Amino acid sequence: MEPETSKAQLRSRIRAARADRSLAEAAPASSSSVATTSPQVTPADATPTSTSPADAVAAAAWNVIREVPVRSLLAYAALPGEPDLDPALDRFLAVGGTVYLPVVTKVGEPLMFGKVTGPMAGLKPWGRWGIREPARDGTLLTAAQLLSPTVGLDLIFVPALGFGADGARLGNGGGFYDRTFGPHGASPLDSASLGSGPLGSGPLGSGLLGSGPRVLGVCFAEELDLTGLVAEDWDLRIPAAVTEDGTHIFTA
Repeated sequence: MEPETSKAQLRSRIRAARADRSLAEAAPASSSSVATTSPQVTPADATPTSTSPADAVAAAAWNVIREVPVRSLLAYAALPGEPDLDPALDRFLAVGGTVYLPVVTKVGEPLMFGKVTGPMAGLKPWGRWGIREPARDGTLLTAAQLLSPTVGLDLIFVPALGFGADGARLGNGGGFYDRTFGPHGASPLDSASLGSGPLGSGPLGSGLLGSGPRVLGVCFAEELDLTGLVAEDWDLRIPAAVTEDGTHIFTA
């Protein structure tokens, strides 16, 4: 890659854009931009006049979850600035779904995984990065255990700062997902062997002929097709991603 499109520079640029977006979304709306609802329309039936990209990503993720039966899934607890899937995950938990989240046990080691046992807002941040994680109560799973038939994982949401045109993933630089699910990781997720479970047919399963869980990256639409970003030998490559615009399928 050329210096101007290096991963470090891409990370810096995207993090700055995400910080700006978070500040803009946190700013109070002006009185002229506040929509009023007709007395004949209940708030539940009202169509919002605008939706933030972060809210729209969660809505798109929920559409994926409800499109076909999903029993259990792996997601993530968003850090500030990341697309926040909490609303979708809470809805899934409320209807009896099972959610697993990654747990960082040690720098340089693969991820472990824990089950969420309550609302996402009840999770506490842990470690040097302040990532919200399930309780470390001795029931953590390895990647191999998580992907076993016993768990029956149907769907995986993988966070990212963005993706190249071929699905190359730009992570935060810690290498945890590559070390866990990459081609040389503890339990590689080979996109050629994924997707013929419940999520493997129809538009979301197009071109994926295996029997594993459906794997979807998560980012904002403007973070797709990052110029110059390609997967290296050890990098996890993702077949599709969810953004505020819906599901985007990457070219091979």
